[in-house]
Amino acid sequence: MHTGWAFYAGLLDALTQVMGSAKGYLFDHGPRVAHLARQLARKRGLRPEEIAELLLAGVLSDLGMIGMVEEAWENPKPQLDPDARARVIQHPARSEAIVLAIPHLENLAPLVRHHHEWWDGNGYPDRLRGDEIPLGAQILRLADTVCALGEWRPQRPALNRDQIQSVVRGARGKEFGPEVTDLFLDLDSRSEFAEFHPHVFQRSLMDAAAAILPQEVSPLSSDQLLEILASLIDAKDKYTAGHSRRVAILSVAVANQLGLGDHVRTTLWAAGYLHDLGKVSVPLRILTKNGPLDREEFAAVKAHTSDGARILEGIPSLRHLAAGARYHHERWDGRGYPEGITGEHIPLVAQILAVCDAYDAMTSKRSYRDSRNHDEAMEEIAVSTGRHFGPIAAAAFLALPDHLFHAVRDPRPERSEFFRESFAYRGTALYSQPAA
Repeated sequence: MHTGWAFYAGLLDALTQVMGSAKGYLFDHGPRVAHLARQLARKRGLRPEEIAELLLAGVLSDLGMIGMVEEAWENPKPQLDPDARARVIQHPARSEAIVLAIPHLENLAPLVRHHHEWWDGNGYPDRLRGDEIPLGAQILRLADTVCALGEWRPQRPALNRDQIQSVVRGARGKEFGPEVTDLFLDLDSRSEFAEFHPHVFQRSLMDAAAAILPQEVSPLSSDQLLEILASLIDAKDKYTAGHSRRVAILSVAVANQLGLGDHVRTTLWAAGYLHDLGKVSVPLRILTKNGPLDREEFAAVKAHTSDGARILEGIPSLRHLAAGARYHHERWDGRGYPEGITGEHIPLVAQILAVCDAYDAMTSKRSYRDSRNHDEAMEEIAVSTGRHFGPIAAAAFLALPDHLFHAVRDPRPERSEFFRESFAYRGTALYSQPAA
């Protein structure tokens, strides 16, 4: 099934991996914070639903960093410059806004917003103090710092256990609440914390989703989450804003032109949004470089196909999307990447994504070139059919009505209008499937 609980939970899993796929010292940071916070919350006696909310908040709390301060972790320096520091301080509020837009996760918002508040009032963004700070946010604050201290930073090596305990003890009543500090020090002194293992954490994440999400999740909720994921992917490069959404709409239109069934159309809709998932791992300086890429930089760009497919393959309910992510840069003549496969060996879903992706790239401005107009892009697709693009996918694309291209290029509509528009392009069959 492409809708319902399992699909939505899979999208949440992908969302939690967006930060983990970033290059630099934030790799795996969010899941590690969530893992530690969950253990502290259990020992503190929080209710299962509160523990589930805390785990998800821990892994999503830094989403607001994407599209704002990539240079801070991709090219780390011992000290942030004032401009970068000012942007970092904005990330809790930005993360809160993202979480508030995710259906069924609204209760996480206070935890996400306040995870950088300090017990003594010197935190941000609201300078709360003491018990004004939600208990869950106090736990996240300590877990965030403890995990950061155990990780390498440009200004220092990773600290050992005794050093971390010393820092935490010294911050009692300052950065950390006394109760949470004492709980951590007691449990750590008795070696009661379980080590972090990615596969075990993935199961914990699904357990948390089961505790929070309703038993039935509507396709509209999944579409909203797809949109959020795509906006985070596209946020790394200002020139690609809306790219994933446009590729999704055009891909489903091609499928309709070919008379393909609901299964393929629903796959194309989600794959269009997530085909560039691996771009989160490409350094910003490469994505926005104003000039030709060198061999090493181009290799980093090409890796986004495999990186995105790897994430999707690791999530059972999203595995059917992996082929589109992996092969949407393959060429009919075998000169594409990552595997150089040819002709009909390229999955049809990837062939369709390839032509839609290429059209949108050609008609969008980039840091290194201006955009082409619609007619120029269509002519390029026509002359490249049978070399770059599969003949069937290209012919169907070239047959699309002109008004569709104008519609997807309009400024982004309000969410309700956007989903009505998407519904029209996709056909009613996509919404006729019962929730899982």
